[in-house]
Amino acid sequence: MWPAAAAGLLLLAGCAQTQIQPMSKDTFKVATNAAPACGAAGARNVAFKSAAVEVIRKGGDKFVIQGDHSDSGLQGNIFAGFQQNYSQGMVVKMVPEGSPEARNALSARETLGAGWQEIVAKGAPTTCS
Repeated sequence: MWPAAAAGLLLLAGCAQTQIQPMSKDTFKVATNAAPACGAAGARNVAFKSAAVEVIRKGGDKFVIQGDHSDSGLQGNIFAGFQQNYSQGMVVKMVPEGSPEARNALSARETLGAGWQEIVAKGAPTTCS
């Protein structure tokens, strides 16, 4: 039974939360905070996928990352212990189809893969896998 409990804790530890902040009609900020099990790469992946989801929800497909910031910090106390948490911020600009920028822009649908409709329906990812 212990391995099942440990697996459950790892799943909980893999949680991530993302917030979207509008900055203009075509630009928004993605702010993701991720648990220790995610690591920096996991936080970055969640933020990137969340950006793609938001682009599609806003009616687009093409986007560019205009800014990127990652950070980590400790959370906890002496009695319970400390945990490293990770954050990732991105400034995302949506690019209109057919514009000169679109040739070099990323595709939100390609970023999310074949099951992009299901991913968009679920919303921003909450796990780092």
